[in-house]
Amino acid sequence: MPVLDLENKRVFLIASQNQTLVTALSSKINQHIADSTIFTSRDGSDVLFKIDNAPPHILILDKELPKIDSVEVAQRLVTQDKYPQISIIMISHIPDTERFVDEVVTGKIQYLTDIDDDIKFQQMIARGLNRLADSQNLGYKILFLVKGDTLFKEGELGKSAYIVKSGEMKATKKQNDQITIIGKIQPGEFVGEMSHINNEPRFATVIASHDCELIEIPFGVLDFVLFTKPAWAKALVMTLSKRLRNAFKQ
Repeated sequence: MPVLDLENKRVFLIASQNQTLVTALSSKINQHIADSTIFTSRDGSDVLFKIDNAPPHILILDKELPKIDSVEVAQRLVTQDKYPQISIIMISHIPDTERFVDEVVTGKIQYLTDIDDDIKFQQMIARGLNRLADSQNLGYKILFLVKGDTLFKEGELGKSAYIVKSGEMKATKKQNDQITIIGKIQPGEFVGEMSHINNEPRFATVIASHDCELIEIPFGVLDFVLFTKPAWAKALVMTLSKRLRNAFKQ
């Protein structure tokens, strides 16, 4: 069973006869997901052929496809379980019948009922990619957030530290019943590491200011991962140094 490389590339397959829809979805993907490779298909038979030769991370199925319809394509992928890592987004109303119940619960299959709902589409892509990241046992994983998503909340117990690969985040703190922005986290910086260093709950709430891609490193393997990846250890030192400088400025 092939292992899909999620760290260096993200492969999408859009299946639809509607070229306008394909163009619109491709534009949305490229706008929000870095390092995207997008393939297209116009019928269900071609979808299955392309999956056998180059399985995508996310398959987007329009509700009506010739030769083999979208439901049958999804059914074959689910039944065969040949590529369990593939996440499927079906452009369709949620069916009345109890079809794909387990797959919907696990996030393998999602239903996009409104193609104009950009936020929902972004959230589905993020959920689909995060589902795949959860299946890769690397000691760390790639995490995708949509603008407005909360990474963690003030007072929570920390379990992981993060490196921001792309996007921007803001740290906020509740002071005198008011929410105050206390800092911004830029690409290349760590966030959430202080809970590990101080063994204390989260000091602040961190929210995605833009669509973000992060590397999540569980505390249990943080020291080992930093030892094996000097560039990440350097990023941690630079982050701590920046915060120290900012503290003296206040």
